[in-house]
Amino acid sequence: MNNLPKIALGAWAWGNDGTFGNDFTAETLNPIFDATMANGLNLWDTAYAYGMGTSEKVLGGGRRAGAR
Repeated sequence: MNNLPKIALGAWAWGNDGTFGNDFTAETLNPIFDATMANGLNLWDTAYAYGMGTSEKVLGGGRRAGAR
């Protein structure tokens, strides 16, 4: 269990429910996804309730968009 990440990235705002603004798009979030993955972050806090599945769709889109 020594290989567990020390930090996670919360994806609540990625659900774009308006709580933290409403201008988060895949185009603005993909560079964040890329940077975090490039630096070894691989633990994401997400739930279907975050934008009724939108955060998962954005994260999944980031994964499918390339070798990330």
